[in-house]
Formats: sequence, structure tokens, C-alpha cells
Amino acid sequence: MRGIDRGGAVAAAGAWENEAAPGPVQGPVPGPTSRRTARRAGGAGRVLPALVAILMAALVLAACGSAGGPGGGTAPGAATGGSDGGAAGGSSGAAGDCSRRPGLAGVPPLPQEVTVKIAEDGAPSGAGFYIATEKGYFRDLCIKPEFVTFESSAYMLPALAADQVQVAGGVLSVGLWNAIQSGLDLRLVATKGENIPGRSYFNLTVAADKADAIKDYKDLKGKRIAITAEASLDEQFVDLALQHAGLSRDDVEYVIIKSFGDMNAALANGAVDLAMHIEPLITQAEAQGILKRFGDAARDYAPGFQIAEVLASPRFVADKELSQRFMLAYVKALRDYNDAFVQRDEAKMAEIIPIMTKYTALKDPELWKKVYVPGLNPDGRLNVESLKAQLDWYRERGYFTGEIDLDAVVDQSLVEYAVRVLGPYEPGK
Repeated sequence: MRGIDRGGAVAAAGAWENEAAPGPVQGPVPGPTSRRTARRAGGAGRVLPALVAILMAALVLAACGSAGGPGGGTAPGAATGGSDGGAAGGSSGAAGDCSRRPGLAGVPPLPQEVTVKIAEDGAPSGAGFYIATEKGYFRDLCIKPEFVTFESSAYMLPALAADQVQVAGGVLSVGLWNAIQSGLDLRLVATKGENIPGRSYFNLTVAADKADAIKDYKDLKGKRIAITAEASLDEQFVDLALQHAGLSRDDVEYVIIKSFGDMNAALANGAVDLAMHIEPLITQAEAQGILKRFGDAARDYAPGFQIAEVLASPRFVADKELSQRFMLAYVKALRDYNDAFVQRDEAKMAEIIPIMTKYTALKDPELWKKVYVPGLNPDGRLNVESLKAQLDWYRERGYFTGEIDLDAVVDQSLVEYAVRVLGPYEPGK
């Protein structure tokens, strides 16, 4: 590949890649670097037994630890990160003393401080967790957030089901659906990422030197398109773009590039014509003249597509005194985020950007003003219709063969509670 200054870009991309990239266990993994999309080696059925074995083994390990529950022991495969519960927010009282905490939006604090372990690895779509921590929303309700990271989702998901961690950020992948189908008891409770119409952070890009020849979706025919893997959100997005143009996956060639950090080089040296790409690499490469944005996913062919979600353990969800307060703080933080990045409130941006640079790999405050950030519904709601459509897509292509009762898996009662308390979202309030 041609030499490209990618050092800073790759570093910054690290925590952004998990927004859309497939997890370590996500259905059939392509062997050849490039292949026609209609051809797959093996089938999803070969993956599920191995997935179940990994997940069940990890679940046994998790069960051998602490009995679980809020404040339980660290789960296997997890690294624990500290938290001071929020340096801001005007809270008073010693750590653990809830008697002088102010509560939030008229809701009193818990009688005793409770630690909630959050599996989150610095993804920008985790903004709700970070803002609620730094602005003291959790602290005011006597919740102490503790961030942990996992080596892989094969450990994180069983630990969540066992209540070794109570809350986790996840990407909607076939791996998640297979895990639930295998018997892991999880709940999808809130949004954690979607594209903003006109400012899609997960979007097709075209090599700059080919942009004049590839202007419309029908021009995708015969082109080489980079994705991180088959059976991924990448492939699903491109497939929707092809359908938008009246094309099929037989009309293009997918080139598997496992890291978003390598896609800019592939676009620059002509290895691919387009790439299903992600911020901040899009903005950085556009400034370098490597690529141009190609259309807008949320506006053109994937409106309302749910990319990521907040997961919770059933035990945590059942503890309404705790889980409702947690979600109240989370949704309050989402509204701060929307004021800053959607409404473009300069005062809010000045307040929120330092929080984002603290928790994510993107440390340049000025770049935060330019990149297209993940959309986060200010009411916290998941798009259930999008979840249904994604499951149908995986089934149609043989990546997933099971059945999921979304009514049993999706629980939006916590976000509905938060919206009742906070009222409808009004920018700036």
C-alpha cells in the first residue's frame, strides 16, 4: 500500500470502530480477502455451536466469581476502570453518604450508595454514561458508576447475564442475536447509537479520485467496496444502499478490510473504490483529500437504523429503585449531548467536548466540532422496527436461523420512566 500518514488516525479510530464493526463472534468469518458477496464459505450453522461453547464456558467462569448484583466482583476477562462518581454537578456529602445528595429532577437519591458496573470501552456513543458521570447526575442519585472493559464480547455478554456487570454498551450484531438465542438472558433497554440524517457518522465513502465517476447509487455497479466483515452491519448498510439503487450484492465485489483504520490507505492506493466507513476517519481523510462522503445513509436508504444499544442484566432491570434512577441520569445526559452536537449550542459544546476527550480516543477538541458524531435519541428510545428489520435481514441471508421474541428482550420501561420525569425534550433545557 502507498504510504499514508495514518498514525494519529488509526489511534483515534480505535474506540470508534466498535460502533459498527463486528465483534469477535459474529457469524461466518470470510477467509479470502476479497470475494463476490453472493458466495460464502460455510454457513451460520457452523458458527453457533462454537459460539454456545464459548459463551457457556465464560458463563461458568463468571458464576464462579462473586454472587453478582450491584457492586459484585469483577467478571472474568474484565479490566476495571476507576470512577469518582462525577466531579461536577454540585453534589455534597461524603462518598457513600446519600443523606445530603440533591437527587435529580425531583427524584430523591437512593438511601445508600450503590455501585453500578458499566461495560464500556471508550466509544463515543457511550457519551450518556460519561456525561452523567462527569456532570454528577449519577452521584446526585447516589449511584457510583464503575467502568470495566472486556477482552471480547464472549466474556462480556455472559458476565452481563450473570449480573457481574449491570449495564453494557453493545453493537447490534448477529453475534448478539446468537448469544440471546443460545439462552443468555439479556435486556435491550436504551439507544446507544444511530445516524443523524444529513450527518451520518457511519456512511459510505468514495475514493476522491473516483468521485466524479461514482456520483449516484446506480454507479455502485461493478465497484469494489470495503467492509470489515460479512454478516456485519457494514454489509447490511451496503446491501440497503444497493437495494436503493435497484442493485443486488451480485453487482458489487466486497473487499474485506478488518480494520477501519486501514480503509483510508485502501482508498488512496486504489485497492477499493468505496468503503463503508466511520468517523473520525472520514473527516480526517476528507481533509487529506483521500475520500469524499458518498450520499447519506440516514437520509437516503437507512433512516432510523439502530446501530448500537444499551444492554442490562435482568436483575438490574428488575431493581426499579436503582435502574430507573440510572436511566434518568442517562437520558438527562443524552439531552446535554444533543444540545451540544445536534443543536450546536456553543456553550454546551464547550462543556461537553472536554468530557468526550477525557473518555474517548479522540483527544482533539477542534476535531470534535467537525466530525459527524453518533446520534443518540434524546429520549433514549430504541427503534424496535429497525431491530425487526435487521433480524429479518440476517435470516434471509442465512446468517441467523433462530427466533427472537423482541417483546421479551427489549424493555423500554426505564426510558419511558425517564421521559415521564423529565418531560419532552426541549433543546437547551
